Amino acid sequence: MSFMSHAQFFKGVKGLRPYEKKLEQLDGYLNMSPARGKKIIRELTVLAKKNDNSTLMAVLSIYEGTFLYYIGNNDSALVYFDRAIVEAERINNNQLRSTASIRKLFILHGSKNSAPILTLMKDEFAIARANKDTLNMIYSLNGQALCYDNLDSTKACIAAYMKAIKLAKSSHNNYEYGFLMNNLGLLKLRLNSPEQAVVDLRKSLSIAKKLKNIRLEVTVRENLGYYYTLTDSIDKAIEEYNSTFTLANSRNFDHLAFNSLLNLGFIEHQLGNNERCDSLLNVALNIGRKEKLLYALSPIFITMAQLEMDAGNYPKVNALLDSAQRYETFSSKNDNKEAMYQIRYEMAKQQGNFESALEYYTQLAQFRDSLDRNGHMQMITELQLKYDFQRKEKEHEKEKRQFEAQSSRMRQNIAIGIIVLLLFIGIIIVYYFRGKNKREAAFSAALVNRLEEERGRIARDLHDGLGQSLIILKNKFNKSDPLDATAAQQIDESFSETIEEVRSIARSLIPPELRRLGLRKSLFRMLKDIEDSTSIIASSELEILDEVQLEVADEIRIYRIIQELTNNTIKHSRATSLKVEFERMGNRLQITYQDNGKGLDEARDTNQNSVGMKSIEQRLKYLNGTLRIENPARGFKAVLRIKLKTP
Repeated sequence: MSFMSHAQFFKGVKGLRPYEKKLEQLDGYLNMSPARGKKIIRELTVLAKKNDNSTLMAVLSIYEGTFLYYIGNNDSALVYFDRAIVEAERINNNQLRSTASIRKLFILHGSKNSAPILTLMKDEFAIARANKDTLNMIYSLNGQALCYDNLDSTKACIAAYMKAIKLAKSSHNNYEYGFLMNNLGLLKLRLNSPEQAVVDLRKSLSIAKKLKNIRLEVTVRENLGYYYTLTDSIDKAIEEYNSTFTLANSRNFDHLAFNSLLNLGFIEHQLGNNERCDSLLNVALNIGRKEKLLYALSPIFITMAQLEMDAGNYPKVNALLDSAQRYETFSSKNDNKEAMYQIRYEMAKQQGNFESALEYYTQLAQFRDSLDRNGHMQMITELQLKYDFQRKEKEHEKEKRQFEAQSSRMRQNIAIGIIVLLLFIGIIIVYYFRGKNKREAAFSAALVNRLEEERGRIARDLHDGLGQSLIILKNKFNKSDPLDATAAQQIDESFSETIEEVRSIARSLIPPELRRLGLRKSLFRMLKDIEDSTSIIASSELEILDEVQLEVADEIRIYRIIQELTNNTIKHSRATSLKVEFERMGNRLQITYQDNGKGLDEARDTNQNSVGMKSIEQRLKYLNGTLRIENPARGFKAVLRIKLKTP
């Protein structure tokens, strides 16, 4: 959950004094036993309507929306928060309006572009600060941190959390302090800092126990289970998830119990305990249906489908995937569609139905492409919003300088001087970025051409290779005698060749060995494949990779760099041998690549090979590395140095 505060925001609000005792009970029940809170909401709603108390109706709408948000019913929660905003504006109560608006923004930040939500969160913070509304200042800072996190602005995200934590501690809002420490711990987990994250999570757990706040305790324990899963402490993770389930179930926090069962089920699946996994998921499925947690049911059916596919029960796999697809419509995101396409593709391939396998693989590729396009469009929108905000700030600053210039001749001269200086700097910046954009545009165009060539190659491989093989297989099959063992053997060999061709095409697109074997073994296999398929002798020194810890994304970049270099050697160098050597030099990893070919050809290097070298340089930027091309007496030599990340 993104926010969990039940602070008594109604304290001090006019018109609520006769109901404060009941509201305090409601506040406590939402933390300890939410089912009992519904009864109080109904009782107070009757009183609010009877006494025509709009202030009380606004407060109850906020609590009703908060409760619905906790159980995952976001659409209904938005209705109640909007209702609270209307009531608060009608009675001109800015505090209640801010509370409802901020909680509404928490819901919207997960399903919409975070850039405008961030701007609105900042506006709410300014309003709360002007009204000396400490709680809403804390909530809006927490919301800003979540938006910065979505926008990958890690530094700004941490700064917002630290500001909110400082404010919560100084104002003795201990519950807010607890959930902020929990959120900060989760952020550090995503930033691969588990040692720092667990300190924050345990601090949050200590606060939850001290406050006897069951909701916060269950939430933190669930996140501790996630921490133990990441650090391969599976037994401790299972222990935490069992604790969260027992605690949540005893207090009727059905949606939190549901999450715990899901986590336990996924762990059992990873451990290969399929029967235990299936049992846990069925219990979770019953809770999800009972509590109408429809948005969360799709991943359950997907995992069940995977279990049935492992058992070879293909008809049941299809039925489970159909159920997953139906419930996916209740989710605001498309997180599960990729998994559904992947399972259908793998099932069709296992059944030997290559026509369906090709269809599902095409759908999977198109879905991934659509995600990439959506990501690009979101980035363009965010940059446009940032640009508009910057432009407005500059216009405001210019108006301010012009106003001040009217009061004094001296200030006018100073302002003119500053403007001239800024214009000069702006011209320099414009020319710099214009040149940079031209270079990047040229590289992008070349890269697009390379991508189109690669897609054309894949299409030719599929049409000329795989397509022809399938046609030949079909003809052989139609003409073959079922009793002819020789013909059956030939068809079997043709099937094996076709399958190997499919695997070869897949390996050229994505290196599956990386996740399964690791970088060292994957590179060794690549070099062995070069020896098997060409007359080039490939040698290597890769042992140091077993001692170096690299992120998966960095391993893929290193793999692609070596792949690009070997491709250049095979295509252009006429070499008979090549060597790849990895060495550790302090906090850097040095890669030396050398072949004995004809060496660099300036014309070829500046034309045909420029995109390849640019792609290597682009990957090295992400690796914080450098490239140096040397000129040995014979052949080609490249020395790459990559700065290792400290653990």
